[in-house]
Amino acid sequence: MTGSTFRLTLREGIVGGFVGPTLKKVVEIRGDGSSGATVMHMSLKPEAKNDYLTQSGAVSTEQVTSLIGMIKQQLEQLPVEEPFGSEDIYGLDTAIMFSVDDFQWANGGGPEGCTGNQESTRKATPEQKQVFAELVDMITRFGMEHTQPEA
Repeated sequence: MTGSTFRLTLREGIVGGFVGPTLKKVVEIRGDGSSGATVMHMSLKPEAKNDYLTQSGAVSTEQVTSLIGMIKQQLEQLPVEEPFGSEDIYGLDTAIMFSVDDFQWANGGGPEGCTGNQESTRKATPEQKQVFAELVDMITRFGMEHTQPEA
């Protein structure tokens, strides 16, 4: 992955309907394989509708290379909803958007979230849902472990 530019974003709060979804958490890791990455972790404060606690940090190339490689390998095996944004096929109210080199993967309808207006023609198996849940946990932990509250 040396020299590869990457961006990994996890968003919790993607399921909406008549009213759009409420974003509860964001973890973003972006950088390249030669100079490391920046990490941002943002979470909705308790009892708030749009007030977030934001934390940020930086990690070395060594700290991020294996994470990015493993995430790519796992996501290559997972389906996304069709049409895009139609349904939360993993049932976690969470989206992962990932790009590195010529590989891109995204579920959950982007910033608009999943509308729920139609059913996806693709579904995730229980095993795929488990892999996705493990990726969500891993990305969330990485974001929490490598950030500090902003001043």
